[in-house]
Amino acid sequence: MIPGYPQHPGGVPPQMMQPVPQQVQQQPPAGLPQGAQLQYRKRPTGDGDSLARHIKKKRPTERNMPAKIDTFVPESKVYTELCEFEKKIDSIIMRKRLDIQEAVGKPAKTMRTLRIFVSNTASDQPMQQQHNDMDDDGIDLSSGSAPSWTLRIEGRLLDPPIPTKKAQPVQKFTSFFRSIVVKLDRDPNMYPEGNIIEWHKQPGNTDDDGVEIKRKGDTTVNARLLLEMDYNPPKFKLSPVLSEMLDMKLETQPQIMIGIWKYIQQNKLQGADDKRLVQCDQKLQQLFGASQVQFSHIPTLIEQHLSRPDPIVIDYTIRVDREFHQSRKAFDIDVELDSLLKQKMMTAVAGTNTQKEILALDDKIVQCVQSINNSKIKRDFLLQFAQSPVEFINKWIASQARDLEIILGESQVNLEEMRQSDFYKQGWVKEAVMHYLTSKSQQRLQELLNQQHRPPQ
Repeated sequence: MIPGYPQHPGGVPPQMMQPVPQQVQQQPPAGLPQGAQLQYRKRPTGDGDSLARHIKKKRPTERNMPAKIDTFVPESKVYTELCEFEKKIDSIIMRKRLDIQEAVGKPAKTMRTLRIFVSNTASDQPMQQQHNDMDDDGIDLSSGSAPSWTLRIEGRLLDPPIPTKKAQPVQKFTSFFRSIVVKLDRDPNMYPEGNIIEWHKQPGNTDDDGVEIKRKGDTTVNARLLLEMDYNPPKFKLSPVLSEMLDMKLETQPQIMIGIWKYIQQNKLQGADDKRLVQCDQKLQQLFGASQVQFSHIPTLIEQHLSRPDPIVIDYTIRVDREFHQSRKAFDIDVELDSLLKQKMMTAVAGTNTQKEILALDDKIVQCVQSINNSKIKRDFLLQFAQSPVEFINKWIASQARDLEIILGESQVNLEEMRQSDFYKQGWVKEAVMHYLTSKSQQRLQELLNQQHRPPQ
């Protein structure tokens, strides 16, 4: 090993080394005949392959300049100052990002009004074909098509009372509903296609401005529309007992838990000794059916008091005596939209494009630092060789010899020292000779004992 020089396999930098193939013949253990063959069990390589892939995927992250490089590269101090400044900026950005994430987690909704319109069109009806040739069943013989009608359910968001400078993105009608069910009041024997039409939101499908349903028929039909809202986060309908206690009818589960916690705090129902226990008053006993409960069990206990919200019910009469018919009423419902500020905050927190650019620049910095580090190692190597070639070569050969002994698993004694006679005049030689002779004597004694106990042939 060269003093003051980084240790590398072989004692020299990777740039100055050339791989030398080593032919090592494995010797059989002592006591085994020379010609005997050893049976080895090969270790499975599955874990090794996965480890190799993991190591291959692992990217270097060293961004610090080599030590003492500022002595011959003064500009490296500026890079070090920039790294310290970057750490401060990263800590500030991370703190702000955590604040934004906390703000995004809080409910930030804006209330808007969704106006729903229901209408229908009729085609190929007997009233529309008075001037065409028809048979007695009211079927147009010229076109060959049967009478039919089309029901349309559509809606749009009304403009906010106070218009903003920047228009918010418009959500489609179907994005506000989980399902839409239409029930028709007509004879099922005459219309085997069914009187219940259902639409359910599917993940990945695009939203639309409305829903159209087309069916055959030439008579007026009463229809009932059931619109189930899609709340995000989900909302639940409270049972009468829970609704009366919390003064809530429809709310999210976290808000319901907050309401129960406030009720417990206001009425001082928390246990004096064990804060996890809740002493139930008359309303809580009616709700939970117990005198005391653990607060951690309350989310499970209130599940029986929560149900899906009631759908919005709209009754409509499908008329076929005119080509177009629209309900005389429009139906307004309140919907919740994510505020524009929250959407901007979520975009800022995500920042995927910026993160990719930062990672790419970090990789370039790491590569540059590695190149500088390799150049410094090469410079130090050549500088020491130029200052004292003979001493440097001797230290290099000694370092190579020690590394070779370690690789081959041989004695860690320097081969150059073993060639000198003074090496065998040291104090440890006498002790080593004594141990060697003792082991040989014990080995010979054991052989004699084995011969005596061996039965005569």
